[in-house]
Amino acid sequence: MHVPQLVVLATLLTPISSAQRWPRPDERLVCGPMVLDVYVSRTAHLFHIVDQLSAWDNACHGQYRAHISLSSEDEDLLSRYVEVRVKKRWGQGLEQTFYTPLDLDDAVRAGKKQKHITSEEARTILPVLEHFAPRVEELMEAKREILEKAFGTVNRDRLSEAARQLSSFTGVKKLTVPVFPLASPTAGGGGMDGGRLKWELSSPDLHQSVLIHELTHAFLMECDDVIDKIVAATPGLTKTLIGEGIAYAFAPGIYGEEGGDNLKYNVTKDLANDEAWEDPTYGRQRIFALALRPILRDTLAAGSGLEEFLPRAQDVFLALREVFELGQRPPGPPRLAIAGPARDIVRERLLDSKYQYWIHRFNHDRGSYDEVIGQLGEGDLLVLLVIKGEERVPPAFSWLLPVTPQELERRLGRGETVTESKSADRGFQVVLLAAPTQADLEELARSTAAIGE
Repeated sequence: MHVPQLVVLATLLTPISSAQRWPRPDERLVCGPMVLDVYVSRTAHLFHIVDQLSAWDNACHGQYRAHISLSSEDEDLLSRYVEVRVKKRWGQGLEQTFYTPLDLDDAVRAGKKQKHITSEEARTILPVLEHFAPRVEELMEAKREILEKAFGTVNRDRLSEAARQLSSFTGVKKLTVPVFPLASPTAGGGGMDGGRLKWELSSPDLHQSVLIHELTHAFLMECDDVIDKIVAATPGLTKTLIGEGIAYAFAPGIYGEEGGDNLKYNVTKDLANDEAWEDPTYGRQRIFALALRPILRDTLAAGSGLEEFLPRAQDVFLALREVFELGQRPPGPPRLAIAGPARDIVRERLLDSKYQYWIHRFNHDRGSYDEVIGQLGEGDLLVLLVIKGEERVPPAFSWLLPVTPQELERRLGRGETVTESKSADRGFQVVLLAAPTQADLEELARSTAAIGE
């Protein structure tokens, strides 16, 4: 369950009457203050499985690639899909278009009318979906009985109890969530993006904590204003981390499966592998959640709300950061990492600077980022260099960018040069230099004051 992240649209259900009215749900569950409208959808399956197969983000689920053999033609088509997807990330239009009960053509028409997808994007995506349709349909049919019966077997009393607690905690009185059960070759996860909840199912043995986890995100999305305030006031804390921390603390932290403490088990494993706080994605989210769980449990028991909880969560984050970042690297001179074209120019400029003892240059490839970024910390500098139409920061590391990938593409498309900076979670500075051409980028790298001397 990704990333992704409370990096999703806050609106839970985009109005559909203005474009194409959805049919009645296959099933409707009323669980206290929450209503789940369940749709078993071919269109949603086509999009979901292709999206996961494309591996455009590190939050994509790997069981589909393990199950479906991909030819060179498949990979070529998926690469074309990725070109669109990396520009429209989680919740930025594709989920709203394709997680729908509508037929594929109707879904695209509705998506274009609501400006979730352009005609050009649709022309790229549709042939990819249609190419994979036979294999998607085969998997969907193999799991159809599970998909259609899943919500008849969920524990509605437990779901209603969770919904009542989430309603009290967030102050959200009523919530309707469209839910798409999705066929998975093996045990899967879920997601909550663009106002649509996805639940991957492989067998009748349901992991209801996955559903409750994603529904926690659905309630939290209605509280963006209060969450944004605590994030803005806490250096290093991100919206994704606070959202996932609460969601993991709630489920499986409090609402876990019977027979074990899944959250504690995974944190123990993460610590043993040095993948807890050191991993800025799942590892850090889970250890933060484990630390939040007793506070969340007390908050729910007292009938208190999110606004009372968040300052305590802020203290937990600051304490964890202090402990886990203590001694991560021995004292020494600051480090400089330079990624992308024109990196030699940046190196020459800073060769006699405070960074002179540790300078690492590399391309925008995932392996180099995996190797280098974990070595950066307080006082270090990362310079990202980008040219229009050439290689980009890997999607798994787009969190490093001071602007969204979409904003970067728009500005480069207008012929602008881009100079932006930010402080990353671990305290190092990130400077982005981008330009339409190699010559423009080289001139920017020589002249900008953003990287100092």
